[in-house]
Amino acid sequence: MTEVFSLVVPDVPVVDVVFLHGLGGDARTTWQAGEAFWPLWLGQDVAGVAVWSVGYAASPSGWLGRAMPLQDRAVNVLAALRSRGVGERPLVLVTHSMGGLAAKQMLRHADSSPTYASFAAAARGVVFLATPHSGASLATFLTGLKVVLRTTAAGKDLQRNAALLRDLNVWYRNWASKTGIGNLVFFEAYPTLGVRIVDAASADPAIVGADPIAVDADHFTICKPDRRSTLVYGQVHQFLTSIRHAATATEPATTPLPVTTPAQTTSTVRHVDRPVDRGAYDMPATGVASMGSEVFVGRGEELRRLDAALSGSSRVVMAAVHGLGGVGKTALAAHYTRTRADRYTLVWWITADTSASIDAGLADLATALGLVITDAAQDTRTRTAITWLTTQGGWLLVLDNLTSPANAHPLLSRLNQHSSSAPDRGTVLVTTRRSTGWRGFTTLPIDVLPPRDAEDLLTRTIYTDWPDADLTGTTELCAALGELPLAIEQAGAYIAQTRLTPAAYLDRLTHQPAHTLTAHGEDHPTHRTIGQVWRLTLDHLATTPHTGRLLRQLAWYAPDDIPRWLLNDTPDHPEVADALGRLAAYSMITLTTATVSVHRLVQTVARTPDPDDPHRRPHDITTALHTATTALSGSLSGLDASFPSSWPRYRAVLPHTQALVDHSSPDTDTDTTCQLLNDVGCFLRDQGTLAAATMLLARALDSTQRLHSPDHPDTLASRNNLAGAYQLAGDLHRAIPLYETTLDDRTRVLGPDDPHILVSRNNLAYAYWSAGDLDRAIPLYETTLTDNERVFGTDHFMTLTSRNNLAIAYQSAGDLDRAIPLYETTLDDRMRVLGSDHPMTFASRNNLAGAYQLAGDVDRAISLYQAIFADSQRVLGTDHPMTFTSRNNLASAYQSAGDRDRAIPLYEATLTHSERVLGPEHPTTQTIRNNLNNASNK
Repeated sequence: MTEVFSLVVPDVPVVDVVFLHGLGGDARTTWQAGEAFWPLWLGQDVAGVAVWSVGYAASPSGWLGRAMPLQDRAVNVLAALRSRGVGERPLVLVTHSMGGLAAKQMLRHADSSPTYASFAAAARGVVFLATPHSGASLATFLTGLKVVLRTTAAGKDLQRNAALLRDLNVWYRNWASKTGIGNLVFFEAYPTLGVRIVDAASADPAIVGADPIAVDADHFTICKPDRRSTLVYGQVHQFLTSIRHAATATEPATTPLPVTTPAQTTSTVRHVDRPVDRGAYDMPATGVASMGSEVFVGRGEELRRLDAALSGSSRVVMAAVHGLGGVGKTALAAHYTRTRADRYTLVWWITADTSASIDAGLADLATALGLVITDAAQDTRTRTAITWLTTQGGWLLVLDNLTSPANAHPLLSRLNQHSSSAPDRGTVLVTTRRSTGWRGFTTLPIDVLPPRDAEDLLTRTIYTDWPDADLTGTTELCAALGELPLAIEQAGAYIAQTRLTPAAYLDRLTHQPAHTLTAHGEDHPTHRTIGQVWRLTLDHLATTPHTGRLLRQLAWYAPDDIPRWLLNDTPDHPEVADALGRLAAYSMITLTTATVSVHRLVQTVARTPDPDDPHRRPHDITTALHTATTALSGSLSGLDASFPSSWPRYRAVLPHTQALVDHSSPDTDTDTTCQLLNDVGCFLRDQGTLAAATMLLARALDSTQRLHSPDHPDTLASRNNLAGAYQLAGDLHRAIPLYETTLDDRTRVLGPDDPHILVSRNNLAYAYWSAGDLDRAIPLYETTLTDNERVFGTDHFMTLTSRNNLAIAYQSAGDLDRAIPLYETTLDDRMRVLGSDHPMTFASRNNLAGAYQLAGDVDRAISLYQAIFADSQRVLGTDHPMTFTSRNNLASAYQSAGDRDRAIPLYEATLTHSERVLGPEHPTTQTIRNNLNNASNK
């Protein structure tokens, strides 16, 4: 049975779009991905388009039987469409797989049939999604279907009728060339169950201008775009838009059904024609003006919660939707009123940002209901409206953008005296940025949109004024805007007006935030830009000390999990806690007992200077940057990054340091900034996160040299730190010259016995050893150890490091008789001084095990390696370089013992981790790879 389902039918259709599925499909699931159903989107995004989906029996055995009833099916579908008026207007067919063959057969029959001739004449375009066109590829297509559909009979029947399909394809090619019908062709890039059913050659219809487009999908997902920003939807939308424009240019003038939003007013009324007892009052039949954005997406869960909140049994049911300014509270309330208006006898909307606005809105209600004469005093009209609300039922009162419950207290206290004799209950819906103080209300927090809905909103906003827009960068822009609806609408309107791509807008937002945050389309209200909306909130919070200062400081950190101790939020600073509480109450931040989170776009605005905004004066923002930097650096004061006990603090500070660096210019760096960059950079270096470490340490060196001379001790320390990062990254060509220069300059500036000299000598010897230059490494190590013992003592961290490094150099020279005793002494001292879980202790244990292995004592080596590997995973984690080293060395010991069954899997696991963390070209990764190859080839 053939059924035609109407999905979108406007009052005055201009173009019909018909969806035809293929084998094993149906009218809905063929085109559906989860909750995304893209045929509906076309009807929403292209004005005047009627969308239909055809369902018919499409099982392999039924549709592809021995009689091959493709011709009968075509006539059957034509008749069903004709009965719905399809074929009288310009027509576009959207097809999948063998649905495309059915479409060709329909057009062929219509072209030769007086009954259906109008159908062929109306056809303006066909979209082919994974449909085979060339005769030579039909055999491959049929074989692929046989495999995927797991039906031998279907494959045989298709093969039997291949000649008819080839003839149909030839006819369509000639007919399309003659009529000029548009063709949009896609093919799958991925196989289905190992078979590419329609490849580029098969999809090519050999029609000029109809080049096949590859889609990152298989044969059955190519027809299921899950968001508007996908390639398939964007191309089909543009294809349909051009046909629709051509239709309105050549057809008799018609009026498509627009999506309109009347101008926003203070208050609006809607009369719903249903039997109610109106008492002594007549309700005027006045239309309700739409509030909020004309484009509404998602929010299904929020609407369900709002339905539940407003279905209570109280005489007056009250709900408050609260959230950050621009998050979509008004849009949600407006959509609710539009889609649920038939539940109420009256819907009245008041912009309630002040007490005076509420009184004025109520006065207008009394006038609209005819309760008083038009020129009555406002307070008289206000009191009359409140009296009416307390004695009548079935109404919905929306108080939009209510700043504080106190502003509406006189009204709400009267409404709670709602007469029990009223015919129905009343309903109050509030939208507000205030999250607290709503006694008697059901509160509904609203957050930003999910990423997919955010992209949908941006796409639809742009398409409203620019239907053939280039949407490159949609996903990235929505992420940068934090999925905030107002920001997305503002960006979409501006993009459509200026004909930018989302990617270009994002570039401007990154490099020119001050201009971009205030730019908007001509029809976008100037008071509804992000900066203006949040300025009003901060104006209201200005009476609480520190709110603006704290928000500006928070703007320089990462958006999530900002420790409260960075803000001096302690019992000694109660004003800070008060300010944070107020910011949270007005949804500017999210507050827990330990952390603060801020929307990333709030941060962008708060750190962007604006001389005209008292909350964003350039001097105040610069002060906030330095305050944020000082707090981060101070939180690390006195900590040693080499001790595991310090790591939780470093890890807590790390994302916020990275955010501060990303959002500030090196020109603003101070000595405190450089100290922070060195501290965090060295922590990352020692943790093996070398790319990030090098970036921070290089900026620290550049800024220190700018602030001081090249010979300044801070500059020399920064240079030493950067050289260490280069060395660990295997870049000895940059590390050794930097070490040598630093040692020469320190010796000249600081004197031979300065502790920093000994650090530089040790590091340079280590670099020589890394480069295989033992003739320079060993003497330098020996001299450095002697001087360390003299200057620091035998148990000092630097002395232990020198002793360990000298033992390594002896081992590299093949002198195990001197290396092993030195390793054993160093291990004992590190265990005593640093503890068993210190990374340097792990290094000593690892080095001693290696020496045992080289000396032929494999059993002792394996036992020690196993313990080191277990401990390094427990303390350092699986991705730490020390863990890589211990796992690699354990595999090497297994290999030395002839146990390849344990060695090879361990090498393989180590190589996988090293490639992921350090990169495929890192020296450690290359060593592990070579070890694996050697073990595998023996």
